[in-house]
Amino acid sequence: LGSIDLTRFVRRPLEAGAAFDHAALAGMVPDAVRMLDNVIDLTPWPLPAQRAEARATRRIGLGVTGLADTLILLGLHYGSPAARHAAAAIMKTVRDAAFDASIGLARERGPCPAFDSQHHLRPPGYASRLPASLRERIARDGLRHSHLLSIAPAGSISLAMCNGVSTGIEPVTDWRQRRPVREPDGRSRVRTFEDPAWRLLRRKHGARDALPPAFVTGRQLRPVEHLAMLATLAPLVDGSISKTIPLAPATTAAEVARLLARAWRLGVKGVAVYRDNPVIPSPMKP
Repeated sequence: LGSIDLTRFVRRPLEAGAAFDHAALAGMVPDAVRMLDNVIDLTPWPLPAQRAEARATRRIGLGVTGLADTLILLGLHYGSPAARHAAAAIMKTVRDAAFDASIGLARERGPCPAFDSQHHLRPPGYASRLPASLRERIARDGLRHSHLLSIAPAGSISLAMCNGVSTGIEPVTDWRQRRPVREPDGRSRVRTFEDPAWRLLRRKHGARDALPPAFVTGRQLRPVEHLAMLATLAPLVDGSISKTIPLAPATTAAEVARLLARAWRLGVKGVAVYRDNPVIPSPMKP
């Protein structure tokens, strides 16, 4: 698995002319695909069967993180149609560049042993929905990887390596969070972390009582808005997507059933829900 921090590609963040640099993102994807391809061969697999399976399919999972902060920096409310349109455009950039890179690696290093052009390109399979130019090249040169895309939770990566950006495609949990951090001596120390978009807003405009409309947390969104983002991105990912929908404590079983039925009608592969309760500590709370 590998996650690209999308906030790095926002130009003029929190300004009227904020824009996303799709060309720069597309330029990074081939390096990420090549790196993940190398990992398959460098990994000391515990069992020979694991090594054989990994090298036969060469399955990787390139994804993204920081989507919610990216939308905020662009001035887009996570639950809006404009945000879903922007997210889809970003994921299409990742998709097309990733498949282009896999085709290039197939020419350079050979397709994965499990590759079968008729199987991969047969409708309604994922590859059959790719742009025609990519399908033609896959039929001619093959693919290095059976699967290319997967959006992981990316919690540790986002916190430790990406300036604390929002994780995966999840909304921001809160603007300030206190987290226990294990120190080198083994003891834990509680530290305060600030969301980078919120921190940038304060640096640019000072402390504000009312945040701009784009600044929205996961608990301020309706469950259907969480689900709408997942459903928007699902057709663009050939692997899986990590997404949890937080529910209020009073949510009934019937309401959960309606939400799951809606997810099924939207065609998503799966969805996780979490309802706050007094017994189990919530992983969604700041």
